[in-house]
Amino acid sequence: MKILHIINNLGSGGAEKLLSDMLPIMINKADIKIDVLILTDKDNVFNKNLEENNINIIIVSLKNIYNPLNIYYIRKYIKEGKYDIVHAHIFPTIYWTSIASKIILKNKPKFIITEHSTNNKRRNKKMFYYIEKFIYKEYDKIISVSDMTQKNLLNWIKPSKPNKNKFIVIENGIDLEKYENAIPYKKNELNEEFNNDTKLITMVGRFADSKDQNTIIRAMSNLNENINLLLVGDGKLKEKSIELTKSIGLENRVHFLGFRSDVDRIIKSSDIVILSSNWEGFGLSAVEGMACENPVIATNVCGLKEVVEGAGILFERGNDEQLSEIISKLITDKDYYNLVSKSCKNRSEDFNITKTISRYINIYVEVSRGNIYE
Repeated sequence: MKILHIINNLGSGGAEKLLSDMLPIMINKADIKIDVLILTDKDNVFNKNLEENNINIIIVSLKNIYNPLNIYYIRKYIKEGKYDIVHAHIFPTIYWTSIASKIILKNKPKFIITEHSTNNKRRNKKMFYYIEKFIYKEYDKIISVSDMTQKNLLNWIKPSKPNKNKFIVIENGIDLEKYENAIPYKKNELNEEFNNDTKLITMVGRFADSKDQNTIIRAMSNLNENINLLLVGDGKLKEKSIELTKSIGLENRVHFLGFRSDVDRIIKSSDIVILSSNWEGFGLSAVEGMACENPVIATNVCGLKEVVEGAGILFERGNDEQLSEIISKLITDKDYYNLVSKSCKNRSEDFNITKTISRYINIYVEVSRGNIYE
């Protein structure tokens, strides 16, 4: 079976991270040949891992994700590659791929999409309802990363006859062993000013509209001086967060680490992991924190709530005072800290990437055989 994954780029987002983790394992578990088509050569951080695992990466020569001419190139690569399945991720790639599927008349592969988020800005504009109703209709299988992601999608596009076998949920997963067995840094290896008494809070995530690092930064104002914040990731809103940090005088306690390939070790070195989001499809970094047996604090938003509730601790979106109170309690109450840590570790077992991969392989086999609507 030959599969083409298409995505904007291989940057530091959750969808990109999932492909980086999943595809190398997948090709060793099944008789599958995988290529990845990306629309730009900018901000790619996971390409090396895929290439090292014999996954071919193709870059569209336009190198502009918003250029409609991507439709022509996507169609061209699909026809030349003679793929059985084309699997699209993330806007605007999902648009270009859907339209390209309409103009492939012979030897047409099956088309799959994964919906990675519970919300996006397009859903605030009525005109996109009609556009996306058309776009999603062209896919043979629509996979959502959580129940709430699927529910919100169905409420948005309102398919006239939603087929339960066309719309399915496959939750994301992580390589649990990688995080369980990660070797923590000594704290002064991360920063020479840290010592054994330094408490480290970490958030891993892009500085993007969906994330909310600024609430954690504001919460730091109410916490003890020995508590430091590590922010791992890059993105268009990073400079605004740096400006906020300077404006409230926290430059010495908030540390911007950029993209890191050693996230597992950084999380393992941390005392608390936080995922502060405005919306979320799934929240991989929350599971990574759980796998390292850290207490995980997360925003009470759709997609993320389902992952964390009952194990970690949820807080109201944007409520920095509530967040600082939760952090303080975890730091000062050792029994409470240990209870939450163990609950998080137990919850992480539900999100083993091997389960995710097995479900995707089953879908690929089902779709390639044409058993889509049975």
